Amino acid sequence: MTLVPMNVEQLRRQAIKNSQLKEEQQKNYQAKLDQMSKHNVGGYLDIRQIKKSNQFKEQKVYFDTEKVNSEFEDMMTYNKLISKKQNFLDHLKSLGHSTTDAHSMRLWTRIVDEIIGDVKLAYDIKDRD
Repeated sequence: MTLVPMNVEQLRRQAIKNSQLKEEQQKNYQAKLDQMSKHNVGGYLDIRQIKKSNQFKEQKVYFDTEKVNSEFEDMMTYNKLISKKQNFLDHLKSLGHSTTDAHSMRLWTRIVDEIIGDVKLAYDIKDRD
């Protein structure tokens, strides 16, 4: 590679041209960033899209501890076992599960409901209307 001798005017024009190219690249990059910030980033890790998704909303409801506790109480009330609610919760704690953990409570509710259903089938007990 050989260096081409340039006079001051040529160096100035080349420097201006280089700075204009660099400014244009920065503008294009900034425009891309602005577009990505305003809209879908396009990746599966886009937090804004995740928060808008139905799955996120369903998970939020699924893991809501107050809702889970009210569903457990409703199930116990429907089956006339509300007086035994604390016994069930104490047993759940003795198994090492937290009663504030929504997932454990949902599993426990499902197990208890299945047991009650099996007992009703075994003894031919009719549900009330």
